[in-house]
Amino acid sequence: MLSSYLTLILIVSLETLRRMITGDQFGWGPDVSMYAFVWLAWFSMSANLRSGNQLAFMTFRSRMSDKTRRYFEILDCFIWLVIGAVVITTSYNVVLNDLRLGRNVFGTDIPMALASAAVPLGWSFSMMRILQILVALLRGENPHPPLATENISGQR
Repeated sequence: MLSSYLTLILIVSLETLRRMITGDQFGWGPDVSMYAFVWLAWFSMSANLRSGNQLAFMTFRSRMSDKTRRYFEILDCFIWLVIGAVVITTSYNVVLNDLRLGRNVFGTDIPMALASAAVPLGWSFSMMRILQILVALLRGENPHPPLATENISGQR
């Protein structure tokens, strides 16, 4: 994700400065930054699932009993697994089509399939995280344990 952030920051910043100074911009700048954002968005989804900050209506959930919340989280997992299977299947076909046609991102030698692959890969990582959450819920465990914090004081 860091490389996507850096790509976005560099391209947008440099292209803005270049456009202000010269009144011109590269044709590939908007496309490359758009696809970097797509990669970032799909992998951020997977990262946010770990903390339970994704794919839920937290306001309603906070008012439910623990047992009811658990049932709804299990239902969420099954719904998202079905949706994910549909998205992965259809987006995988888009990637294959891009490979077959040999398309490139406008103005670059970057294969369009590499940009398109963000969707099935991002969803695949999200599906793995959803399966981990589902298993934890079915075992009666907390699917969103607090993240470990570093001991900066040096005390044990």
